[in-house]
Amino acid sequence: MANRFSNISDFEIPTSIIDCHEWMADELIDGPTGQRCRLIYPITLNAVCPNCIFDPRAKKSSGIYKTGGPVPFTNHTTCPWCGGAGRSSRATEADIRLRIYWRESDWKKITTTPNSIKTPETTCMIIGYMTDLPKLEKAAFIRLNEDVSGMRKWLCERLGEATPWGLAQKRYFVQFLERTGGG
Repeated sequence: MANRFSNISDFEIPTSIIDCHEWMADELIDGPTGQRCRLIYPITLNAVCPNCIFDPRAKKSSGIYKTGGPVPFTNHTTCPWCGGAGRSSRATEADIRLRIYWRESDWKKITTTPNSIKTPETTCMIIGYMTDLPKLEKAAFIRLNEDVSGMRKWLCERLGEATPWGLAQKRYFVQFLERTGGG
């Protein structure tokens, strides 16, 4: 960089600016502007139950709750998810918080060429934590706006791949989604 501008010395972004940016971006996701969204994973036939610890010797549920499972239950009782079988063919779900941008003008430049302005009816952009990206990539669908009453809960699929976002580009991702239904 220094070779391109010989009259200007090297510049480094202070970490305090990156920290301030991350604090604000965290608040946009975790605060009142962020939305709880539900990830819906594909149904896997006869998969190990996500709610209890599987006992491979007995080939059934051990009756012990798996931390983070969808339906907590008292240990040494019947798992409510798989009924004690230790295997399940039910779809699993998980919640994450995201910042959702519905208006295409929030991420696209509008030009003055003919037919360049269109109403975005099927796409949106989300920003979330990089730690949640593996969960999002495994999901078959994502249902947006879980907590917004009086609004449809749009069912979406990922459109392309996620990319890093933010000043340091290691804490957040941006992903485009396409609506596939809602209700």
